Amino acid sequence: MITVTVRLSGLLRNAYKTTPSARMEQVELAPGSKVADLLDYYGIAYERAHILVINRQLVTLETVLEAGDNVRILPLAAGG
Repeated sequence: MITVTVRLSGLLRNAYKTTPSARMEQVELAPGSKVADLLDYYGIAYERAHILVINRQLVTLETVLEAGDNVRILPLAAGG
């Protein structure tokens, strides 16, 4: 298993966090897991995760996660 640190932002934080009081949480996944697998773990539809960042680099759903990665998932922002 690999462990990554996950930070959900915006509306995703309230809708999908497994530890409501934490700003970030640790998630264990199988080696070779991709960002898409992490979204599946949370039950987040791919179209809801508009910005995907690992270690301050923009990534895609197909990016393979590595142990110790810091992952941030952001929804589409709207406002006026």
